[in-house]
Parts: sequence; structure tokens; C-alpha cells
Amino acid sequence: MKLLTFLGANPLQSTCYHWQGQECQTKFSSVASSVFLEPDEVFVFLTEDAQQKIYPEFSAELSGKAKAAVTPMPVPLGKDDLELWEIFDQVSGCVKPGEEVAFDVTNGLRHFPLIGLLVAAFLRSALDVNLKAVLYGAFDVGREISPGRTPMFDLTPMLDLLEWSAAADRFNRTGDSRYLASLVDRQRKRLALAAQGDKQRLYEAGALGHLAARLAKISQGLHLIRPIQVMEEADGLSGRIEKARPALAQSAAVQPFSLLLETVERTFAPLGLAGPLEPENFAANLQKQRQMVAWYVDRDHWVQAATLAREWLVNWFMGHLGMDEELMVDRDIRQEIENRINEDSRALVNAKTHDKPVPPLSLEKVPEFIEALNIWGQMIELRNDINHAGMRKGAMEPDSLIKQLKALFQRLDRLPLPGEVP
Repeated sequence: MKLLTFLGANPLQSTCYHWQGQECQTKFSSVASSVFLEPDEVFVFLTEDAQQKIYPEFSAELSGKAKAAVTPMPVPLGKDDLELWEIFDQVSGCVKPGEEVAFDVTNGLRHFPLIGLLVAAFLRSALDVNLKAVLYGAFDVGREISPGRTPMFDLTPMLDLLEWSAAADRFNRTGDSRYLASLVDRQRKRLALAAQGDKQRLYEAGALGHLAARLAKISQGLHLIRPIQVMEEADGLSGRIEKARPALAQSAAVQPFSLLLETVERTFAPLGLAGPLEPENFAANLQKQRQMVAWYVDRDHWVQAATLAREWLVNWFMGHLGMDEELMVDRDIRQEIENRINEDSRALVNAKTHDKPVPPLSLEKVPEFIEALNIWGQMIELRNDINHAGMRKGAMEPDSLIKQLKALFQRLDRLPLPGEVP
């Protein structure tokens, strides 16, 4: 295991560091960390001033108390962005993927501990290092509670806050809650272990797990364009949140998620619908699907938006033709309706192209059928442009494609649902 630590040039006061039942009398917190953690190597990041004034004493004391090989690593002061990144390169360059690493972030210039925390978080995520501990000697706390004795705190759990931040950012920008769900489930496992057989606490941990699973399924359904699944899962979300609140209240480590609950519910709950394939829910189903198209658009998910919008138009025609809701997922019936839509759409385009009267159409009893057929023709062209990945002549530039999609979705939103027109 490697211990990465920092050292400043200011004189330090000797104290008795203590952590997990171990004690070490020393001026240097990283000497105590070396005794407690027993690393094979210690990398000390220090300025030129610290290397001249403090390092010789530190090295001598470390060699007398621990067996680790020590390597001084000169770093700049960090007085500008360039030097800060140089420190980052120096620290991260000492670690290889998959290694076991610990940090002591007690000493050094005031910004060095912050750099150490951020690098530790990055290494854990980017290089999959096994982060043993991030120790901090709380000298001021020790002085207040028990002079001459300094507690060591492991700040590793606080690095979870950076993961929560990344998960929250992903969710707020894209609506993807799968990363959030994985962090919630991680906490569920911790709570289940801590329950030690207590049935009530196990039940509460299980409720947290059910919430995590629900969030993952909603995001999976949205990602793979499964509107029926999304409606069913989102419909039960509020209940899952309420059942999970006791577990959330008993765990400080999951408080960041508690702050996001309202946002999560506000993002997903409106997409929910109980019994989406029940005959009486056809219009409500169509409305929820149209909301999902808008949901995709708001988050720049253009492929999903175009795909669902195309299928929504088929459903819309089926609804106005009085078809049973269960037929919405009947492949043969859908193909029959699509054929009728395509035939009428081509007849409409042909009449317009040759400046002829519109012939009788099979869908002309559907309200706003001319507008719907026009939208269909343009939607097919735009969706095909997307699905062919630009591998055809005349493929649109992304900006132009998005602009046309936005305009088309606005027209789609104005089409009347079954039951809205006399």
C-alpha cells in the first residue's frame, strides 16, 4: 500500500495521535498514519522550503517508527492554475490503476489538503484505486477536548459527497437516475449490514433498495424508449419515496440524496400512469407519451424524442379510429394503420406536388388529419435522417435537424387527443 501525504515548512507541535485504538506520539501526522496503516511506501509532497527545513527531521522520525520506504516529491507552491495542475500531476503520477492507496491530508500549505482530497476522489473514480483511508489529524479538536491528544478522522466517507454531486449533476442535466440509484443501493447494503438481524431496520433498508430499483427501472425505460414501463414504474414512485424515508432519516451518509428527493419526484412522477393499457386510459396514455417526448426534448435526447414521436402518431390515429388500447401493442394492427397513414400521406403529397385536389383518404374522418399527415411525412424524414447516422447524401447538419425537430414537436403538441374534439 502507498501512503501519499503533504508537508509544510512551519514548525509543528508534538501530540499523541490516536485512531482505531492505536496511538503515536509525534510532531508529524503522516508519521502517525504510517504507524497506523503500515504502508510499504510513503510519498511526501513538499515545497523546496519544507524539504530544507522540515523534511530531514520528518525522515528521521519516520524511519524510527515505521518500516515504509519514503520518497520526497518536490512540488510548487500552487500560486496559479498551472502550478495547481502540476501538483495534481505529481500526486496522481505516483499511483497506478488498481493500487491500494491512503492519504494523510493534515499538514502542508492550506490548499494542499484540499488538493489531496480532490485527487483521492479522482483516483478512486478514474483509476479504480482501492482507497484505504483519507486521514486527517484534528489538532484543534484534540486541544478542545483533551489537550495533548489529537484524534485522527477518516474522511473517506465524505468523498461520497463528490460522487453524489456527480450523480446529481448527471440527473439534473440528463434525467438519468441510474448513478443515483447505484449510490442509494450502496447505502442500502450498508444499512442492511448494520441492522444485524433487526427486522424493522432490515425492512427499512429493503424499502431503500426498492426505491433504488424503481429509479433504475424508470431511467432504463426512458433510455430504451419503453413508455408503458415508464408509466407503470413512475406511477409508484411517490409511494416508494415515502416508504424509504425512515431509512433515509437514520443514515447521515445518504442525506445528499434526501435533498434531491423533491427534484426526483418532480422529474419522474408526472410521467406515471396506473394501468396504462386499460381501455379507459387510452387518452391519458397518449398524453403521458406526449409528455415523454417533451421530457426528452428538454434534455436534448433527440433520438428518443423522434422515435417516440413517430410511434405516438400511430397511436394517435388508432385512438381517433376508436381502436381498443390493447391493440396499441399489436404488431399486425399497427402495421395496418401505418400502411394507411403512409398511403394517405403519399396521396396528400402527390396532390400538393401536382396541384390537384386531395382525393378521398381512408383517414379523413380523423380530426386534424391533414395536419397529422403533414407532421407524419416530415417526422419520418427527420427520424430516418437520424437513424441512418448521416450515411446518406443530403444528411442534415445537427443544428438544422434539431431546429426542425423542435418545430415539429410543437405542432405535435397541438394535435387534439381522443375525446377532446366533439
